[in-house]
Order: sequence, then C-alpha cells, then structure tokens
Amino acid sequence: MVSRCTSDKNQPVSIFLKGENELKQPLVWSSLGWITGSLLCHWGWKSVSLYAGLAVGISVLGAWFFYQYRKGLLVTLFLVGLSVGAARYAYAEVNNHSAIAAVVGSNGETAAVITGEIVSRPQVDGDRLLFDIKVRQLADGRIRWRIPEEEIKVTVRLQNETEWLNAHQFQRYWKIETLVVLERPSPARNPGAFDYRAYLYRQQIHWLAKGESLDRVKILSADRDHLFVWMDRLREELGSQIERIYSPAYAGLIRGMLLGERERVDAEMEAAYSTLGIVHLLSISGLHVGVLVACLYFLLKQTGLTREKAALLVILALPFYVILTGAEAPVIRAAIMAGLSLLAVLFGRWKELLSFMALSLLIQLAWNPYQIFEPGFQLTFLVTGALIIGVEPIARQLPFPWHRLNQGIAVALVAQVVSFPVLIYHFYEFSFLSWFANLLFVPVISSLVIPVSTAALLLGFVHETAGRWLAGFSSLLLDLVHKGTDLLLEWSWAHVTWVPPTLLWVLLYSLAAIYLWISWAGNLIFPGRHRMLSGLCFICLVAVAHQAHLWGKDEARIAFLDVGQGDCTVIETPEGKVILVDGGGTPFFPRKPWQIRRDPFEVGKRIVVPYLKYRGIRQIDELVITHGDTDHIGGLLAVAERFPVRRVIRNPHPPGSQTEKRLLQTLAKKGTRIYTLSPGVSWEVEPGIKWKFFHPDPSRLIGTNEKSNNDSVVFLLSVFQMRIMMTGDMEREAESKVLSEWALPTVDLLKVAHHGSRTSTQAKWLQVLKPRQAIISVGRENRYGHPAPEVLQRLQAIGAAVLRTDRHGAVTVKIRPEGIRTETMLQP
Repeated sequence: MVSRCTSDKNQPVSIFLKGENELKQPLVWSSLGWITGSLLCHWGWKSVSLYAGLAVGISVLGAWFFYQYRKGLLVTLFLVGLSVGAARYAYAEVNNHSAIAAVVGSNGETAAVITGEIVSRPQVDGDRLLFDIKVRQLADGRIRWRIPEEEIKVTVRLQNETEWLNAHQFQRYWKIETLVVLERPSPARNPGAFDYRAYLYRQQIHWLAKGESLDRVKILSADRDHLFVWMDRLREELGSQIERIYSPAYAGLIRGMLLGERERVDAEMEAAYSTLGIVHLLSISGLHVGVLVACLYFLLKQTGLTREKAALLVILALPFYVILTGAEAPVIRAAIMAGLSLLAVLFGRWKELLSFMALSLLIQLAWNPYQIFEPGFQLTFLVTGALIIGVEPIARQLPFPWHRLNQGIAVALVAQVVSFPVLIYHFYEFSFLSWFANLLFVPVISSLVIPVSTAALLLGFVHETAGRWLAGFSSLLLDLVHKGTDLLLEWSWAHVTWVPPTLLWVLLYSLAAIYLWISWAGNLIFPGRHRMLSGLCFICLVAVAHQAHLWGKDEARIAFLDVGQGDCTVIETPEGKVILVDGGGTPFFPRKPWQIRRDPFEVGKRIVVPYLKYRGIRQIDELVITHGDTDHIGGLLAVAERFPVRRVIRNPHPPGSQTEKRLLQTLAKKGTRIYTLSPGVSWEVEPGIKWKFFHPDPSRLIGTNEKSNNDSVVFLLSVFQMRIMMTGDMEREAESKVLSEWALPTVDLLKVAHHGSRTSTQAKWLQVLKPRQAIISVGRENRYGHPAPEVLQRLQAIGAAVLRTDRHGAVTVKIRPEGIRTETMLQP
C-alpha cells in the first residue's frame, strides 16, 4: 500500500490510518485470540490443563521477549487470549453435563417428582405455563435424590380457565414441588431445522419437563422480596399502563420494544419484519438500549450535570433496566456494550470505542463461551465493530451535501454488507431491500417511536389523557411503518432464499468486503481501478451465493420430511426443478379464547418452509396435492404464501374443507394453474427424469369428498432408471384397482401409503412392486398405531429396508446414474 498527499476532500486517508491504529489496541488482539481459541477448542482438543499451561508459558515467554526487545506485545496478547479462550471453552465443555442423567438415565421419558426454585419469569402462553426451574431434589419412586441445582425447562399444561388465571400469579424464586415427565430435548429432525437440543446445550440445559396440570404443582415457599420479583411487578405495572394508553393493535408491540416482552409481539408481524431484516426493531436490542441511554444522558446533561457525572448515573441505572426488561441475553449484551461506551466517555477515552467493544466481548465470552455460536452475538459484535471502523470513511466519500444523510446511508450499507453472511448462514434468507428498510425505518423507530413511546408511558402515570395523546402519535408513526413494510413485502422478487454458505465462501467474502472498503476509504494508487476490481470481486461472490442452489447438482434429491403424522416430500432435479408432494399439516381443534397460543405450531411454517429456504428453493414448479386431508395439505398454505407455485396437480374431488378451499383460493389468486390428470398421463420432467400417473380416474372415483384416501394421486417417478412409487393415502381398494388396470414394474423405493395403516400396502401390492426400500412417513407415538405391525411384517417378508420418519427423522434419497444413496437425520 502506497500513501500520497490528498486534499481535504480525501480526508479518509487519516481516518483509514486511524482505523489501522485502532486495530493495534491490545484488547482488540486479545479478543481476536479468545475467539480463535474458542473455535479451535470447539473443533479440537478439550483439555483445560493443556490450554492453561500454554497460557502461562506464553505469558512468561512473551513478557521476557518484550522486556528484552520491546517487540511482540500484540502477538503475545493474541496467543494468550487464544490459550485462555480455549481453556475457558474446554472448562465449559468438561462441566456441561447432566446430574439428572445419572439418576434417570440418558434417554427416554421418566416420571419424577422434582423440587426446586423457579429462576425465569413465568410465562402463560394459551393453555401452557412455561418457566425454568433449578432442580435441587428429584424423587424417582421411593428414592429421593439431591441434585446440584441443575436447570431444566418446564411446561405445565393448563386444564381449565381457573388454572389459567392461577398461572398468572406464579413468580420467580418460588420454591415448588411437582410431578413431571422428564425427556431429552429433541435434536433437529429435518435438514436445516433449528436444533433445539444444541441450543439448550449451550445454555447448559439437558432436560425438558412436562406437567399435566397446575393442580399437581405444590408451592413450598415464595421469596416476595427479591429484587427480581420487585422488578417483575414493576414491569407488569408498566405493561398494564401501556395497555391502558395504547390500542390492542399496538400495546403488545410497545411492550416488546420498551419492556423486552417479545412474546407480546404479533407473530405475523414478527415474520414480516424478519423477512425484511428489521426484526431487531421489535424487541430490545442494542438500538433500543442506545436510544434510551442517549435520551437519559441528554436529559441529565440538561440539568447541568457534567458529562462524566451524567455518564456515571446512566451506568448505575443500566443494571436496573436490565433486570426490569427480564435480563435476557440480548439485553445484557446491549447493556454491557452501552455501559462500556459510557465508561469511555467517563474516562475521556471515547476515541477507543473499539477497545471497549473488545472488552465487552471478553466479558461475555468469559461468562458464557457458547455465545460465540449465537447469531445475535455474532451480529452484535461484527456489525458494531464494522460501524466503528468503517462508517465515517464511507460517509466522507458519498456525494450528498448533508453529512447526516451520508452517515445514515453509510451505516445502512456497512451493516448490510457485514450482516449478510451471518443471516444467510443461520436463517437462509436475505432481502435485497433490507438496507433500504433499515435506512427508512430505523431512524423513525429510534428517533421518534421509542422516545415518544417512553414519554407517553411515563406521562400516562401523571396525566393519562396526555399519555394517550402521545401514544396515539407513536401509534400513527407505527402505522406508517407497517404500511411501508407491507409495501416492501409485495416485492417478492427481492426476498431471496439462500443456501447456507461454506466456510471458504465466508472467508473469501470477508476478504472481498475488506478490499472493497479499503478501495473506497483508503488512499491507493489508481483508486478507480481498485474500486472497480473490488466491486467486481464482491459482486461475483454474492452471485455465487445467489446461485449456490444450482452449483454441483449432478444428482436428484428426494427428501421425505418428518412432519409428524402427515406426508411431505420434496423432489429436486439436477436442473433445479422442484416438485413438492403434499405439505403435512396439524389437526385443528376448536379452542376457547384462553387456550389460544401466541404462535401455535404449524407444520408449514415451522418445518416445510424452513427446509425449502435451507435448500435455496425459490419456486415450486409442480405441487402435487394427493388428496385433501389436513395432514397432507395443512402446511401448504404457508408454502403458497411464501413461494410462487407454477402448477398444481390434484385429485378431481371439490375442496372438502375450509383449509383446502383457502389453499386453492390463495393459489388461484397468485395465478397458479390447477389441473387434474387422467390415468396414463406421463411426460419427461427433464432429460433422465419422467413421471407417470396411474390414479385416480376422474370418471370412476372410489372415495367421497369427506373420505378421499382411495382417490389419492398415485404416480411413478423414474430418475436415472431408478423407480419411486408415490402413493398418498391410497388403501387396498385403490391398490387393487391400479393392479388390475396396469402392469406395474418393480420399484427401487416405495412411499408406503397412509402412514403404514393396516388398510393399505396389501401383500399382492408388495409382491408386484418388490420395493428394495420403503419409506413410512409417520408421527412419533401417534394415536392411530401407525405403522401397523402386519404392514411391517409384509415389508419384512419381501426384504424391503424400512425407514420411518418417527425413528429416523427426515429421510433423504440422493439418486445418481450409478445408484441410490440414502441418508437419515437420526440414528434409531
């Protein structure tokens, strides 16, 4: 790199050099070493003594070398940070085990009576009471075991409205005793799915407990004077005040923004904001804490306090705000960052914000080293560090005459460039409108909505009418934001799914982003050429990620997803075409108002759509709806609302339920073509892939609108000479009809009909098809007894290898011209 003299317009030279100086700060190098050590320990040896010994040895050797030669300090700090970080991570791993497992075993479900103390804020979600408990005793039969305070998650099913009302009285630090069923958290059962077991492991939680009634919970004692209990009461009072001055449409959102009650925010609104990359606006994050800290600091300064005294008072107030808002990890992280920034002001070191950020990172990783794998943690520090280093140089290069506007644009651009790989790696989704949404809505929320809402809340205690007036103004602003988000969401082309990138791509992208920043902020010879080259490298890497779902596709992939008691199959061809066969579904049961949950489990939203995103799928070419049962179509509405569908193939029956009617209306509204096919229709999907339909015959239907299993769409898929029979929920009548009318070939793989019901998969059907593999899509411990023992016996008799989604999780079949390879998510 060669420097040269520049005019004032090229001021970024000094800023760039300043950024280089910032990177030489000791705490920055220590934090980088700590991160490196944590990752090395995660992927390698986990020996506390080894890493502790390295830390001591490197410290002594580095101190001697620096004393002798006045060199090597930063390298020493990096290596010491690496060793200490690895030792801390290894210590966490060695001690992250369950004492309960030694009593009840490692797997399966176990009934036990647990005694302990509630350590989280109890939440009522419809007919469930949720809280964490620190177990101190466990009774298994007649034996009572003492447990060294292991934390578990408890869900108590509320049986009636009286229990629902009583559940709202539960508080933290109550000591309780209750009968529960203990079970291990479920691992990810589908590719790309959220791994709940791994998530809880990082919180050192190894068990879930389920209680069947609040009547079985015995309250032993209640600590009503604990600081956290007082703050919980204060939060409830503040929440009630928000409910009084805001309309129901906005009260939950304001409670989420000001009090950290994310569970109060509407689930659909949260999903919409997440798509646009602005979900951080809906709950307490660094933005909210920063705004409130800035407002309080400004008000204290207006009273005549010095800068240092104002900063000190705000620092003292931060712990109470953390407790008030629930002391969740994002709030704690934001408060530590804000507090250390204020310390920088207090000690007159505000120019060393990067060092204080590094200190915040060290504190948090020392407390919980597993945070390094949390998306929120990664986004917080990557984006904050990039903003500290990168914004001002970029802002000075922008052509607009208003510096604030240049800064806002630079903030949005830097934040989006840095957050992009994190978002697509963890969430498989990124909107090209995210930068614009942040540029447009973040100033409104941070500069107007949060301060005005806070003022309305406080003013409401003094003069409720005045508080409602201010609340009305902030509601108007939020309404404008919502309309803006709705408008941006209509541009579906901009909201793209992405295959999670490889670590190599992340490394190359990071280097390209740094080169791009240097080419604009630095002082290079031939800057125009560097900007063009860096921009080209950056765009090429984004293009590679954008098309990653098509790269290296020399195989067809068929995924039988684990959707519980239902069916869903995703077929991807080598040329990138996507065939979706059914979409699972959750049975609907009428519920009373008190039983309705904030975000009830829905197969399409929780399983099918995340899998399609994970695979980078952006369009469904063919949607086969075998028949209209809820366990086959219930999840398709979420798919139809999220992805364009080119064509639908279904049986001839008219819609038999409101769910099916709504699905078909949604598809028709989006311009999807809907067809029914006659037996014998076939065509080539692409070279090497064909399918042929055998059933049903529109002129000779077997079933009825209410029971259409026997009119399920049945087809044979041929992929590179491999044959797969898809059967829906056909029963023996349909099997006999197909056998009598068609000379069926043997198949390599059979999707067993009707979840392995005894009314399907007759012996004659299997004798003709002779499948080598049989896939049964079935729910765990379902009430129907699927798969039937006689069906399993018939499959065993013909030598078929049976794979079941209840035991194996999702089953993925990869087909190449040379053969079939089958993978399962779980090992039974």
